[in-house]
Amino acid sequence: MKQSQKQLTQWCALSLVLTLLALTQLTQEAIAQNLPPRSIRLLADKNTSTQAPTVSAREIFRAAYLNRYTWDEKFPGYTAGVKIKQGNEEHNGSIRVKPDLSVEVTGINSEQARQAVEGQLRMVAIHRRRIPFEVAHKNHTYELGKTDNTGVVEIFEKGESTDAHYKVSKNQITQVNRTLGDTFVTVNLLDSLVTPKGYLATRYRTIFQQPQTKQVLGEQESEDTYQQIGDYYLLKRQVIRDFQKGQQTSTLIEFNNIQLLPKSTSNTP
Repeated sequence: MKQSQKQLTQWCALSLVLTLLALTQLTQEAIAQNLPPRSIRLLADKNTSTQAPTVSAREIFRAAYLNRYTWDEKFPGYTAGVKIKQGNEEHNGSIRVKPDLSVEVTGINSEQARQAVEGQLRMVAIHRRRIPFEVAHKNHTYELGKTDNTGVVEIFEKGESTDAHYKVSKNQITQVNRTLGDTFVTVNLLDSLVTPKGYLATRYRTIFQQPQTKQVLGEQESEDTYQQIGDYYLLKRQVIRDFQKGQQTSTLIEFNNIQLLPKSTSNTP
């Protein structure tokens, strides 16, 4: 894979910024103590009305955070076969995601391809991990920005080590903006899958820019397909399109024979 290392570097950067999109849903007990699901829906309803917002930026952002699909504490882990294809090159192997959300990729003879698969699975695991809002964002403050005529709300987040702004629509984070190292990154949510336990991003576009000039350094678009296995939604297929200097390359990652680990062995290291 001639461009695998370059793409891998970009995917790692994308993984870091998408950590901001690890918008998790608390356990039912925690929700009951803090903000019941019905209240979350009411926040969205109030925010999309024609009247001035009656809730704070923190409440709006927190509601979207709680609306993210995550795996619960009973998640047993799973195994699958994997195929990664770029251009004429194709590699096959096996993956294992453990209950602690650590990832193993074996059987792929290209180290760059193996790392690419591992990086994508780690990013998925980041999004599925449950972290209470009060833990993940305890030192952050929020301010409301503009609300457009469709009800999309702009929210600014400030903290000791982060400075970002978001767009929230219909209880989903639809845009993330922040500076990552020497690159300004924007992630736009283009489509999502709504499940009974929260939403999953299924199509999103990432734009990398030079912070001062806003010159576009590159773009990526990802399409994710999920399959429900037992009680869990797991990544079935991912297509990553990379746009650089007028050229496009595509990478396909497919998972097959997806199986949850048996409860009797799920906690085995």
